[in-house]
Formats: sequence, C-alpha cells, structure tokens
Amino acid sequence: MIDNLPQAVFWKDREGRFLGCNRHFAADGGLQTVEEIVGRTDFDMPWRDRATEYRADDQMVMEHGPKLNVEEPLRQSDGSVIWLRTGKIPLRDDGDVIGIIGFYEDVTALKRQEEELRTFKLLVENAPDGIAIADLNLIITYANPALCSMLGHETLVGTSVAELIYTPDLDKLAKIAEHVTQGQTLRETVRYVRSDGALVTVQASALALRDRYGNMTGYASLNRDITEQLVAEEELRASERRNRALLEAMPDLMFLLSNDGVFLDYKTDRSGTLIVPPEVFLGRRVSDVLPPALSEQVLYHIEQLRRTGEMQSYSYQIDFGDHLEEYEARMVASNDDVLVLARNVTEQRRIEREREAMQEQVIAAQQAALRELSTPLMPIADGVVAMPLIGAIDSSRAQQVMETLLYGVAEHHAQVAIIDITGVKVVDTQVAGALMRAAQAARMLGAQVILTGISPEIAQTLVHIGAELREVITKATLQEGIDYALKRRMLTARQPVARA
Repeated sequence: MIDNLPQAVFWKDREGRFLGCNRHFAADGGLQTVEEIVGRTDFDMPWRDRATEYRADDQMVMEHGPKLNVEEPLRQSDGSVIWLRTGKIPLRDDGDVIGIIGFYEDVTALKRQEEELRTFKLLVENAPDGIAIADLNLIITYANPALCSMLGHETLVGTSVAELIYTPDLDKLAKIAEHVTQGQTLRETVRYVRSDGALVTVQASALALRDRYGNMTGYASLNRDITEQLVAEEELRASERRNRALLEAMPDLMFLLSNDGVFLDYKTDRSGTLIVPPEVFLGRRVSDVLPPALSEQVLYHIEQLRRTGEMQSYSYQIDFGDHLEEYEARMVASNDDVLVLARNVTEQRRIEREREAMQEQVIAAQQAALRELSTPLMPIADGVVAMPLIGAIDSSRAQQVMETLLYGVAEHHAQVAIIDITGVKVVDTQVAGALMRAAQAARMLGAQVILTGISPEIAQTLVHIGAELREVITKATLQEGIDYALKRRMLTARQPVARA
C-alpha cells in the first residue's frame, strides 16, 4: 500500500541512514529498487547539496516533534527541480524515538497554477476594462479596480448587477443571463448608472463559470467603456455629414488625382456635365483622357505643386461641340494626392464681357460729354460764337479745340469766333501753335478769330516763345472781345451791297 501511494515516503534511523522507502521515493532518488536505499544517507543522494540542512531538520523533528507541510525545492536525478510539500514525524519504538518518517508530494503543478493565478490576478487587477464575477443570483462577488472606477464606487462586492444597469436596459441583462446559461457567450451594449447619476455605455461580454463537474457556479463579464468612443463616433458622423453637405453645396467640379496624374475619384458640379463618363477616366492618367493642351497644363501644375507646395491656379476651356465652356481651376495637395477644384465660369465671363463692353460705352459717352464740357462753344449773337477754355491743353485737347471751333463756325455761319483763355494758366509753344492753327482754320471758313483773356504772364510767355499773332485779334477780357465782335458785326451789316 505504501509503494502505491502518490506521495513519496521514506524512514531513517537516528544517524540519518535510510531504513527504507516506497517506489516513488526510490524513483526520485534515481534508484532501481527500494532495497538500494537501505544504509544510504542524504549525502549519497542527488540532493546532497542540501544534506546538511536535511540532517538538521531530522534532529529538530526527533527532538521537538513533527514538521509538516513545508514547501521546498528538490533537485531530481536528471537535474530538474521540482517543488515538494514535505512532512517529517518522529519514528518511535515503544515510546522511544529511533528515527524519523518523512513524506512529500510533488506540488510543482500546483505551484505553477498558483503562479499563473497570481499572474492572471495581476492582469485582471490592472486591466483597463471592467471585469466582474457574479453568483447565480447576479450578486457581484468580485470587481476589479477598473470597473469600480468606471462606475464611481470604492467596491462593488455584494451589489446586485440589476442595481447598476440603466432601467431601460434591464431586458438586455435578462437576455445576456439567458444566453450565458444556455452555454453561449454574448456581447451586448448596455448602459450602467454611475454613482453620480451619469450614464456609462459599455460593450459587455459575458460567459458562464462552471466547476469541475460542469455545474454552473456564476457569471463572469468583461466591460469595455465605449462612452467616449460613441461620442467621438457621433462627432465623426456629424463632421462627415457637415463635410458632405459642404461638398454638395459647393458648385465646383472636384477631381482627386494621384501625384503622377491618375484619376482616383471625382464629384460633379450641379450641372453633372463631364467630358467623358466616370468609367472612362477613373483609374486612367490625364494624358489618356483629357485633350493634349489641357493634359499638359494639368501635369505642369501637378509638378509645380509638388515642387513648391503652393496652391496652383489656372484657367482652361472645354469644347463641347456646339458650345465652349470656360473653367477656373485650383489645385492643392491632399496628403500624397492632388485635389483639383474646377468651377464653370462661362456665364460669369459672359456677364463680365458684357459689363466691360457696357463700361467702355459709358466711358466713351463720358469722354464725349467731357470733351463737350471741356471745349464748349456758345453762340452769342448771329454770326458770333465764343469758346471759353479752362485748364491745361494737351495735344489731344488741342485737336478737339480745333474740331469744335470749326464745327461751330460752320454750323452757326459765324463771322467772328472768340477764344477765351482766361482759364488757361499755362501757354507754351504747343498751346500757342494749337491756337494759331485753329485761328488759321477758322479764317479759311471766313471767320475772324478773337483771342481774349491774355494775362500779363501769358503775354510775356507768348512774346518769349515768339508766337505769331498777326492774324489774330487780341483783347484783354472776354467782355471786350464780345463788345468788339458785336460792333464788327454791326458794321458789316451796314455796308451797302455792291451793285453790278
């Protein structure tokens, strides 16, 4: 019976010599038979390095009594080390201690399990997810620090799971318990109520705990807090909705290209018009799809964008056969790709051209009005017209003065034309020459030119530059010029008509 015990058993005399053992002990000592142990000591065994320690233990047991359930390592004959749980009691004969009886069992596997259990417990205690164990009545018997912190409690032991679940989610708790009882592992999203009343949304996984006979003893659950994740996901979805709305609201064509010019994606503008269908250009290079000139333009700006990193802007036209469409494009980097936004500006350009044409017409009309205002010609009496000049006179205005004067003389059949330069501050050779040419042209139409408003400064300038005024009558003021013209007209009117 001793030979078949799972424990190793041995006995020694008072001097530490082995008197016998069972087969288990003999095998651990590297012996073929139990008889080989008789007469040996610990110094003859593979564990001889601890023989002195064992001899002292034997003496202690013989003198003071049993020493039980001591865990210690044992080096086996093959050099491996196992853990033993040992015991020694005095060996007596008629009440006298004649030696010791020792026994031990291999607890290496148990030690390993305990170590694994400690490691597992360390992992559970420091896990970021909430872990709990509950009995069959869903009363928590264990909760790790993460779950306690998640729900704002110092401890959850003794708390019913139902007390922690948000009331609308209690049906989910019942569903989880039902599935787990049936041997299924279920993952469900549930909401807990924190100690401060706030809700915590978790992704809960539950499984059944069973004993060695398969009987269910409770529940284990892993709870991952996804509250912030759900908030972030909702914010992301909201951001995606806003971005999509913005994209849909933008009136631009959009094309996503690789940095070597391959079409990756697109979005049409409101017209939905494309040169070719998407299946024709997606996945192909711009040089295979676009007209050569536009293709070269796009590839050039892609290269410039890659080289400088700065946004590229350019314009282009597309011939749709029966009409021409104009576009403005902006090209920017999008991570490692290229984003092109193209806006149809055909109508805008047409409006701009019409506006420019209208502006040119307005400017021309304004210039004509200004010319009339800057060179006014006024009839004073029959046969007498006057042109008061104000401001500077350049070559363009000098030509205008002559044209207006000649047109007025011809229109009003004037015999006298008064040019008043009171408002002209500067008279140089160019101005004097213009005035003389105007006077000569008027005389060719039969009108006498009277120059009025000559100031002392202008008189000195005319003399200094040698202006020839012999064919021009000069008067100091416009009033004197008008008086002279009227008197001359009256004299002309009184002269008798010559008879044949």
